[in-house]
Amino acid sequence: MFQDIRKFTLLLYLEKLIFVFLWLLFAVYAFAGEPIAFEEIIVTPGRFTIQEGTQSTLSLSKKEVDLYPLIDNDIMRAAQIFPGVVSNDFSARFSVRGGEKDEILVRLDGMELFDPYHLQDFGGAVSIIDLGLISRADLLMGGFPAEFGDKMSGVFDITAREGNREQVSVNLGLDLINAHALIEGPLSEKGSWIFSARRGYIDLILALMDTNEDLNPRYTDLFGKVVYDLTDQDKLTVNSFYAWDRNLIQGNDLENNLDSDYSNSMLWTKWRHSFSQSIWSNLFIFNGWANRDRQKGVDGIDQRDFSFLGTKGEFVARMLNSHTIRCGLEWRWSTVEYNYAVREQRAGIEQYQQIRAEINDNGSILKAYLQDEWQLHPIIAINIGTRYLAQDYRRPDVQRHEVSPRVALAVNPMENLVLRGAWGLYHQPINLMTIPVEDEIQDVGRAQAAMHYVFGAEFTSGRNLLIQAEGYYKKLENLSGQIRDFGRKTQIFINPGSGYVNGFDLFISQAISDQLTWSLGYAYAIAKEKLENQEFYRQSDQRHAITLNSGYQFSPRWYLHCGWRFHTGNPATELIHNTLVTDSVECDRQFGQYNSQRLPAYHSLDLRITKSSAFKSWDLNWYFQVLNLYWRKNVHEHAFSKVRNEVTNEVEGCEVSDEPLLPLVPTIGATVRF
Repeated sequence: MFQDIRKFTLLLYLEKLIFVFLWLLFAVYAFAGEPIAFEEIIVTPGRFTIQEGTQSTLSLSKKEVDLYPLIDNDIMRAAQIFPGVVSNDFSARFSVRGGEKDEILVRLDGMELFDPYHLQDFGGAVSIIDLGLISRADLLMGGFPAEFGDKMSGVFDITAREGNREQVSVNLGLDLINAHALIEGPLSEKGSWIFSARRGYIDLILALMDTNEDLNPRYTDLFGKVVYDLTDQDKLTVNSFYAWDRNLIQGNDLENNLDSDYSNSMLWTKWRHSFSQSIWSNLFIFNGWANRDRQKGVDGIDQRDFSFLGTKGEFVARMLNSHTIRCGLEWRWSTVEYNYAVREQRAGIEQYQQIRAEINDNGSILKAYLQDEWQLHPIIAINIGTRYLAQDYRRPDVQRHEVSPRVALAVNPMENLVLRGAWGLYHQPINLMTIPVEDEIQDVGRAQAAMHYVFGAEFTSGRNLLIQAEGYYKKLENLSGQIRDFGRKTQIFINPGSGYVNGFDLFISQAISDQLTWSLGYAYAIAKEKLENQEFYRQSDQRHAITLNSGYQFSPRWYLHCGWRFHTGNPATELIHNTLVTDSVECDRQFGQYNSQRLPAYHSLDLRITKSSAFKSWDLNWYFQVLNLYWRKNVHEHAFSKVRNEVTNEVEGCEVSDEPLLPLVPTIGATVRF
């Protein structure tokens, strides 16, 4: 619960925001005379879109994203194009605007996905969603409406395309990381189907890294989607996916060895009924499973079995040519089992703490939302809504429900200019499938909370130029700890109680001609957390970040794309590794102040050349790309390490080493479609 004084302060901020918009409205009426009718105004701030077809002023075409130099052509990694996104080479996971990586809602065809990443032990290096399946992806970075929950920072809303309704077609692809197949075709005369499969072998890239560990990760995933038109007003869609991982890490240090197995699957159906062109409903029924069997070190065990099922309904009505009413209700039942027993090394000489957790629980969660997007005037639109959440498996001493009101306002004071602002309360509950047992928590308490304030402006010039700038402030409360990165080395974690984030994003995109495009993103952010009376930087604190991209089509079939990424160093904790010599060499681990240092600045130049060829009955596309073209030795983290004798494998000394990110990585790939 926010304290009274904080409530009062937040209300003052909200009043100021509303005052600014009312003043702008008065100015528009005073100087513009008769209002000018414009197209429908997009109210939500911080929104970027990747979609098939013609590029709009607020979107990037999927064809353009296909040409970006990205590891595994991953749709999640495409998010790094936009300012405010914090990511690294190893992980497809990302955070936005000072948030943590578990604060992003990922939806596919209207359903929330649980942990949609492969290679969890490497930070989630690859998403389970093949880029070839994507029709549209929307990234919302703050101030998003009530229909989206229950995450504190952002939303990545993905729509999978439907299969080809005219003929059967096949797309086969092969590159350095995986092989994939995508098959699609018609279903009688009223529907379509699409199916994809991938098999990954990312160990080939990991072998290029400078490490003493033997890394052998493998993954595979399957996806299917069937669409059938029952009547002119009714459409039935069935989606399913299955993802599997096996990771093996072996080295000289037995405490860091790892053998793990993951699986994740889900099945859902959607019945869409159209009452008219402006009124429709969606009914979902879903079921999912997830399993983890992880053995770390000498005797560490992390076993988790999750299952869930539920239903949800959505209703949309466009009324009186100015209102779009959206409401929804969801019920979900979950059953979980945890068996966690891991020794974590602490400060000192071979000091360990045994963390144990055994949980066998079940329960339900109820979600509901109601919102109205109202075109008040040809130049003014507002979105007002609220979200409700209730969990019956929380501890009896805490409140079991939350209400999250939200409001956003957009003003179009002149042609090509839109001003936007938003305020909202965003709750992120711990659910049965995300209990942080690593932090010795075995029950579910209050939800984390964030209060968003967003204000921005967007200028467009036809289809050629977009300039978008936004400032934001987020107040964080009831934080339950940071997401754990089971990466190559042990990280340092603490459990803060509150925090704040403020910053500014700038994005400029322009199509200079049909052949040449470019974009520039800049982000400034301060992200801090507080424990008792001490403040410290969050892991996602990046003071300055720049992304620069340019694409050139120098012939009808040849494309060149370059991208340069820079950000100042992330926070890091000082590590002290003393060598003590007695009868043998021992290492004394000590830690300095949490996140009081900075890693070196990161920058990388990436390049990709793509060639497309069309033949009589089939198409061929191939690409050659180089990541980190000038071989910058970027640092992922500082880590404790032991110097061992190459012959006897005995410890000779103790040091702190820099764990690198990716070196220069050349890759080549090809896809065939027929």
